[in-house]
Amino acid sequence: MKKIVLIALTLIATFSAKAQIEPDPTKWAYGLKKLSGNTYEVHLLCTIKAPWHIYAQKQGKDFIGTATKISFAKQPGLTLIGKPIEKGKLEKFVNKEVDIVNLEYKDKVDFVQKVTIKPGIKEIKGTVHYQTCTDERCLPEASVSFTIPVN
Repeated sequence: MKKIVLIALTLIATFSAKAQIEPDPTKWAYGLKKLSGNTYEVHLLCTIKAPWHIYAQKQGKDFIGTATKISFAKQPGLTLIGKPIEKGKLEKFVNKEVDIVNLEYKDKVDFVQKVTIKPGIKEIKGTVHYQTCTDERCLPEASVSFTIPVN
């Protein structure tokens, strides 16, 4: 009888732990678009499942959460032009209880970085650091690495 109870408790604990692990509700796709000559756009497209959102790169001073940060690996022959821009529907979430405004994207957002690429560059590498939340809770911060071939 003790063995049955012990096995039952072990199974319950195992399934409870697995139920609490939330899969990342984002999917990332990466691409490169040639503009002219050696000038390109790097596209980092994030698709987000409802009811989740990710935060914009720029936030106000009282922001709570982790703003999205995009980092490119330094390599000779790759020059970033300006900072990544965001293409998507930017929403403002106002938490009236603590008087804080968060800037966020739901559904999808495309982070676009203009670059120049000298001949010989075979790929562009980097990392996106972000946090996924609903209006009630957040997942731990996450990072995804990307490698985009240059053809």
